[in-house]
Amino acid sequence: MESIFHEKQPSGNMDDSGFFSIRVISSALGVWGLELVLFNSREYQQLRIDPIHEKAFICNYKEHWFTVRKLGQQVRV
Repeated sequence: MESIFHEKQPSGNMDDSGFFSIRVISSALGVWGLELVLFNSREYQQLRIDPIHEKAFICNYKEHWFTVRKLGQQVRV
């Protein structure tokens, strides 16, 4: 009975549409040894990461998550 009650409680980690919170995304990445660093955070600015050298980005636009990643060999002009 307690599990049924728990299942019906709203969660801040996922809503009815299937949208996952940033905490869930961060935890999922951690399983693979990856770290989520917010692009507009002070930590990111202090790391002085050049986005050109990154392999992928996880982006959120209007509560939709999507990935942007490199494909094949990239040639810099």
